[in-house]
Amino acid sequence: MSLRQTSPLSPEVVTAALSELRGSRAALHRSHLVARCDLGLAMPGLRFGKAAPAAAFVLSGDCVCRDLVADVLHIVSVFLTEHGTDRTNLAGAVRSHVRKRVIDVFRAYRADRGAQVKPKQVRQNRFGRALPDEEHRAVLGHLADEAGYSAPLPGHGYLLRRLAERCAAEFGGPVPYYLERMPTMLRTVKRVCSAGTRVNVGTRTSPEYVTWYDAYIERPLGRRPDTRVLSDEAAWSTVADPDATRAFDLVTDADPDPDTAVVAALVDRVAAVAPADQPRTVRTAVRALAKRGLLPRDRAAALLADPDRLDDVLSRAREVVVAGGRRG
Repeated sequence: MSLRQTSPLSPEVVTAALSELRGSRAALHRSHLVARCDLGLAMPGLRFGKAAPAAAFVLSGDCVCRDLVADVLHIVSVFLTEHGTDRTNLAGAVRSHVRKRVIDVFRAYRADRGAQVKPKQVRQNRFGRALPDEEHRAVLGHLADEAGYSAPLPGHGYLLRRLAERCAAEFGGPVPYYLERMPTMLRTVKRVCSAGTRVNVGTRTSPEYVTWYDAYIERPLGRRPDTRVLSDEAAWSTVADPDATRAFDLVTDADPDPDTAVVAALVDRVAAVAPADQPRTVRTAVRALAKRGLLPRDRAAALLADPDRLDDVLSRAREVVVAGGRRG
């Protein structure tokens, strides 16, 4: 896949632009988990990356950073058309212009996804100020940032891990500490950010009013592709007990107490094993429910990532076992 164009770009200014974009491209690679960039750029007098020699300007490859390079080089081309004759140091002027404008490109990408274009500032908006502490404000900021990415988002459990890692890096605590607290913190953030005036995500003639959280967090996150359809099967295939995959009642998001349905589905499994083996059995059965499509995988991931909630499910299942006079 390639992009061809005619422009006032010279090898000198393209090299300057690519040099200035090095940090931005590296950040994109990290956020999109790119293992190997296949970007190639070729033009008379210049070859970059995995490009073959070309007599015209050719930008090739499928890496996520290609669109950034293309958009920035277009901005540079316009800049040179307007100011190319009144600059004595074109390379330096191009680097300065790229440095100023690259943030506009990223903001445009985020706006196209319906996310906040300045995610760092949400910590100090009316919702951020209403949160109980800096850690909750950090979670809100990181959520707003994640909502603007186009990278795949393989399930709620992956998002929990990302948020925990980002909080750990910011505050210096261990990742497991934040991973354990993250479901509760997310519930607080959602509750606070769902209050107040609604946002129109429709049009003036056909309005659709939703909460701020739904408009700028849930909807943009939902637009990120979900790779679980193709790549997550192995992660959910570690079911030690084939009997755990028998048909349970379907657990839906409409359940007023979703864990009640999970408890009911796990009672027989808990009753069939010794108390010491019950925690492992519960985790195995939750994965089995998700694998068979009987429990939403994001809910299963959230349950497995929340030890307190998982213990509560197990305790409730044990109470049912004892009340029914079954072994366990």
